[in-house]
Amino acid sequence: MIFPDHCRLVGVRESVDSALAPEIGEQIYFSSRYLVVFQRGEAAVYEIKSKGRGLLRTITSVSEIAGFDKTMVHKRKVDIFNRGKLIQKAHRLCKGSVKAVVFQGFDLHWTFIYEPDLSSVIKIEVFDVIPPEPAYLIGLIEKLDNAGVFGDLCISFKPIVHDLRSLRNATIYPCSASDLGSNHLNERDVNVEQENVLLGCDISRQVFEERFEGVQFDHVDMCPTKSVQPHEPFIIKCCKSARVGPTELCGQKGYIVHWGANAFEIVTAVRALIESL
Repeated sequence: MIFPDHCRLVGVRESVDSALAPEIGEQIYFSSRYLVVFQRGEAAVYEIKSKGRGLLRTITSVSEIAGFDKTMVHKRKVDIFNRGKLIQKAHRLCKGSVKAVVFQGFDLHWTFIYEPDLSSVIKIEVFDVIPPEPAYLIGLIEKLDNAGVFGDLCISFKPIVHDLRSLRNATIYPCSASDLGSNHLNERDVNVEQENVLLGCDISRQVFEERFEGVQFDHVDMCPTKSVQPHEPFIIKCCKSARVGPTELCGQKGYIVHWGANAFEIVTAVRALIESL
């Protein structure tokens, strides 16, 4: 795969009458490592080397990466700095004879991807529970990803949601904010029956035991960290602040964020996880 590290490495040439490929001896802007030649809506991609001093250098070698017959020009502007999303998009478009895709950014700069390789995109599983809906952690990571916050990391996210409403045998739930059931530990009047089934994490269990000392109950632990089996690096949440930080499950590296983590804390967690990989 060839994917320039930055759009500043990609020069552009517009040709109206004929395809003007770069030639040895021509002058080129000092930062240009690649040149995209456009002709009547089509494009070809070249790799170039140059020497000299100053802003303009002399081309010393030219190699065609993909000709007009192997290059597609993406019609819509994209975020050319979100590398993970761009590689996935290019992979979908490279069919048949197409080996390269040229993209224009919202700032009107250009880049390209030649023979996109999905294995270069790190997959991260994001575990969350509902209700309440939408799933908070997944939703916030999606917003951050769409905003380009993780664009330089070359990653993709796989949301995995556990619907707690499938656990219908519970009689008591942690709190009214969970949007589950009608009998909650945070309410003054809690209906404690002879056969109590508490759906909650360790904190909920401790609250029940302190509030209703000696009352027998069954505990269904719904903490995501207790039930998931990750197959990729992962992000997961827990209500215990002491557990926040790097972790490992099923041989996969992960990072625990607090149940109420804000955007900055989630960004920090994702970047710390990628650094550990």
